[in-house]
Amino acid sequence: MNIVMKTAKKVILDKLEAQIKTAEAKLATLKARAMTAKANIEIKAITKLLTRKRQKLQELKKSGGNLRAAKS
Repeated sequence: MNIVMKTAKKVILDKLEAQIKTAEAKLATLKARAMTAKANIEIKAITKLLTRKRQKLQELKKSGGNLRAAKS
């Protein structure tokens, strides 16, 4: 290969490497967004469960503390 071909090959390889790095960065960003969305969904689910547990606790307190009713 002559110098022109080697230079052209290097330019193409450098361009491809840059594109791959850009794609990897975009993928990392999408992964981070997905993780954040997943965490938000989990937080909402936990909050909902805690709210239900608090409601059941209040019902138990109002019912006079019947533990058998609370277990079911």
